[in-house]
Amino acid sequence: MNKSGLLGKRIPTIVGLFILIGGLVAGVFLVSQRQGLGTSAGPTDSPKNVRITNRGTNTFSVSWTTDTPTTGFVRYSENPARITTPAGDVRDQISGTAQSYTNHYVSITGLAADTTYYFVIGSGPQTYNDEGKPFQIRTGPQVIPPPEDVINGKILNESAAAVNGAVIFVEAEGGEAISTVTRVDGTWRINLASSRDKAGQVLTYDKDKTILSIFVQAGTGGTATAITNTSNDSPVPDIVMGKNQSFVDSLPPAITDASGVTSGGFGSLASAPTPAIAIQLSEEATGSVTVQNPAINGEMIATSSPELRGTATPGTDIRITVQSDPQTALIKAAADGTWSWTPPIALDPGIHTLSIEYNEGGSLIAINRTFTVLAYDASGGLPAFTATPSATPIVTPTVIPTVTPGPTEVIPTPTPTVEIVMPATDSAELTESGMEWITLLLVGGGVALLITGRLTKKWVEGDR
Repeated sequence: MNKSGLLGKRIPTIVGLFILIGGLVAGVFLVSQRQGLGTSAGPTDSPKNVRITNRGTNTFSVSWTTDTPTTGFVRYSENPARITTPAGDVRDQISGTAQSYTNHYVSITGLAADTTYYFVIGSGPQTYNDEGKPFQIRTGPQVIPPPEDVINGKILNESAAAVNGAVIFVEAEGGEAISTVTRVDGTWRINLASSRDKAGQVLTYDKDKTILSIFVQAGTGGTATAITNTSNDSPVPDIVMGKNQSFVDSLPPAITDASGVTSGGFGSLASAPTPAIAIQLSEEATGSVTVQNPAINGEMIATSSPELRGTATPGTDIRITVQSDPQTALIKAAADGTWSWTPPIALDPGIHTLSIEYNEGGSLIAINRTFTVLAYDASGGLPAFTATPSATPIVTPTVIPTVTPGPTEVIPTPTPTVEIVMPATDSAELTESGMEWITLLLVGGGVALLITGRLTKKWVEGDR
């Protein structure tokens, strides 16, 4: 056999080597370009602290933070298979150009009432969804707008300078969070009357005594928390970044619930339990599982490691999830009819959501409760519960890398309601489609050609 023929037989081996090397190089490059939060320990432009607020008849807002300054947008649609309508950061709509921020805020308007919308988040050059599916939220039903009740204030940094572009979250007792962005001079204003309750109806509140929880997110500028009431909200005293402030004159005794156990954290800062609170506790009592700490929505807790607890039928399996550095555990109610759990990872300051799930009569029952962590334990005598062995863990608690979007059906009331879970996470993973299959295909093809070349060489040598 001539030399050129032998060379021709060896071409598959050479081609295989080139494809194998090219596949490895391409694989390393593509993997290095992935934007998932779980693949990078350093700063990224992946969305964190995702929150959905301002749910109204024809609007909702989405906010998130990134480690590094980057552009941001949202694409949304009623059709989850065709999400194409864009919406930019509210500050970009004012300036007319896309700017880079570490905290991002998009408000979407002109929507249909009582309709489910799907959306994805654009951060930098990538788009992000919720574990392979779009985020979703349902707009509120059509309501008669109440008269405006505008509250306002100002955000300052530790040097007393105005903070521009900080996102302000305000939550009244029993209501969903509403939000806005500070102006150049650090001032903010928001219509408290636009608040909705968990069923999407107009929130009814006392214009003198209702407690307001305020959380400030300034991206790399840090966070701040404050509490005030509706008699001291126009203006709210200046809020200083990095601090936890209370603008309520006095702290009355904490509420004692029907079981006689005093609630943790600040309890209620109102002078007495309101009828709305009493109804809420009564409705939850109709199920076999109740939540005693936090006792009410919007409760202030002065510890980063609170004991979350309640009552349940002995032996009931309960799934507990805290949305904000999402942590979850499966516990079993103790023989004395109580359950308790403390998150193994300390909670960050700000608003958190506790979700309790259990089976009753073949149905999955869910209880959602919001609370605010104030970032100090030296709380001047305020109660801060610690963990007790009243519940038996049957699964080791783990951090769940997920962001829960949109409405969650809440069944523990006679009339099902819809509650929006608004996670605030530093470790949540927003996934995007990977590129590993390309690497595997290239490497597999290279290996196949390499083997073919080796077999051809042996066949040629055998014919000599």
